[in-house]
Amino acid sequence: MINRLEIHDTWNGLVTGWKQVWQDCADLERWAAFMLQCDRLLALARAQSLGELEQALQPLVDLLGDLRVPGQAEVAEVDRLLPGVFSVVREVCSPGSRRSMKGYAPEDDGLPLVVMLTPDATAVRELLLQMEHYGYAFKVFAEYRAGLLAAVAERAVALVVDIGENGQRLPAALADEIARRGLKWFVMSARGDFQLRLQSVRWGAQGYFTEPVNINALAEAIDPLVYAGRDDPFRVLILDDSVTVLASIRRALEQVPNVTVRAIRQPEVILETLLDFSPDVLLLDFHMEGCNGLEVAKIIRQNGAFESIPIVYLTSETSESVQVEAMRHGGDDFLTKPISHAQLVSSVISKAERYRGLRKLMVEDSLTGLFNHVKTKALLQQALLQGERQQSSICYAILDIDHFKRVNDTYGHSVGDRVLKTLARYLKQRVRRADVVGRYGGEEFVVVFVDASLQQALDRLNSIREGFARIYHAYDEGIFSVTFSAGLAHFPACQTMMELMLSADNALYAAKRGGRNRVVPVSLSAPR
Repeated sequence: MINRLEIHDTWNGLVTGWKQVWQDCADLERWAAFMLQCDRLLALARAQSLGELEQALQPLVDLLGDLRVPGQAEVAEVDRLLPGVFSVVREVCSPGSRRSMKGYAPEDDGLPLVVMLTPDATAVRELLLQMEHYGYAFKVFAEYRAGLLAAVAERAVALVVDIGENGQRLPAALADEIARRGLKWFVMSARGDFQLRLQSVRWGAQGYFTEPVNINALAEAIDPLVYAGRDDPFRVLILDDSVTVLASIRRALEQVPNVTVRAIRQPEVILETLLDFSPDVLLLDFHMEGCNGLEVAKIIRQNGAFESIPIVYLTSETSESVQVEAMRHGGDDFLTKPISHAQLVSSVISKAERYRGLRKLMVEDSLTGLFNHVKTKALLQQALLQGERQQSSICYAILDIDHFKRVNDTYGHSVGDRVLKTLARYLKQRVRRADVVGRYGGEEFVVVFVDASLQQALDRLNSIREGFARIYHAYDEGIFSVTFSAGLAHFPACQTMMELMLSADNALYAAKRGGRNRVVPVSLSAPR
C-alpha cells in the first residue's frame, strides 16, 4: 500500500531541510539533517516498491554519500536533481496517479477490466451485465488467488473482493499480496460496521461497498482510476528585469514535466501577456527599474479577469513590514533571493494546482462535473473560430432526457440526480477528448463535436443513445430505464453560434414530436 501522506510529509521535510542548507551551505549539521530526510524518503520508496521514486532519488543519495567539503558546486548539483525527484513524488501522491495502473491507457483495445473475487457468481450476475453498459469488462473468480493472478496478468484497473460477513474470506497474506502488487481494490461485504471498514483501510482498500453493490456507486469509484483527466501543462509566467534570474528560474522549471514557462522583462506588457498566456501562477520580481512588484500587483488586481491568479514575489527584501504590505495587496507567497530550486518548484506547483482547482469549480456543473452552461458556450465559440480558420465542420447537439419529470415524480429527486450523473459520465466516456460535453441546464446536455461531419456526429449520438437506453437505474423497489432525444446542427451550414444553437433546439423539438428516443439532424427537422 502506498502511504501518500507519509511520502508527502517526508518530501516537505526534505524541502525545509534544503532551505536551511541554502542559508548556510558551509554548515555540516544542516547538510546532515538534509541527508537524513533524503534517506528517509529513499527508505519509504523501497518499502512501498516505488521503483521510479527510488531511481530518481539514487543520484542524490550517491552525491550526498560522497560529500566531504560541501560548497556551491554541490548546492548547484542538488538543486539540479531535486525537481526531478519532486515530479515523481507529486505523481505518486496523486490519487489518480497512472503509475499504479499497471500500464492501462484509454487507447488500449477493449474495455478496461474489473476483476471480482467472490464465491457466489450468481449474486453478481446483474451487476456484470450492467458494467459493460458502463464501459467496463468484468470477470469473476471463485478461487481468490487465481483471480488475483489474472488481474495482474491482464492489467485489471480494479479488483473487487467479497470478504464475507466477517472478513473471513480474505486471508491476511492475500491482502498483503494485493497491496504488494500495487492493485487498486475495493472491499465488498454484507456488513458495513466500523471494525470491518477499519480493517479494509488497514489492508489498503480504496473503497468499501455493502451488498448488494450499487452499480452507480461502483462505477463512480472506479472511473477516476481509469479516466483520469489529462491536464494541460501548468503555465508559469515570470516577470523579472534580470536576465540572469530569468535564465536560472527557467532552467529549474523546465526540468519539471507538465510545466510551460514564459518570461518577460518589461512590466508595461504584463496585462496583454496575462491575457494571451493565461498563466496558472505569476512569478513577480519585487524590485524592478521604474516600478516595483507591489505596484504591478495592484495594476493586475484592478482587472477582474486576473484577480485570482496566484502571485509569488521574487525578492531579496527581508523586511517583515514590506512583505506584509505586499501580501495585503494581492501577493500569495514570497521567495527570497537567491532562490532554492526545490523551494521554487514546490511553491509554483502547489500554487498552480490550487488555482486550477478553484478555476475548475467556477466552470463545472456541481452535480455532473461537466462544463456549466457559460463555459460550454465559450468553448463552442472557440470551436467555431477554429472551424472557420481550418475550414472544418463543427457539430452541435442538444440532448434532453425523455419524460424526466416523470422520473423525479415517480422515483424521487435523488434517483433523478443519479440518472443525470449516469448520462454525464456515459457521454464523457464515449466522445473524443477534443469534443466538449456540458450540462445546459435541468435535464438538457450539450455535445460539441470538433472536426466531425454531420453523419459522423449522427452515428456517434445514435450509438450513445442506444447504449444509454440499455442502462438500468435502481430505486427502492426495483429498476427502470430511460431514453433521451437530441437535435443536431452543424457549421458551416449554420454560420453563427446563435443560428447553430437555435437550429439544434428546433431539431430537438422535432425529435420530441416524432416520438422521442431519437436523434434528428437539422436538415430533417421542421421549424417550430
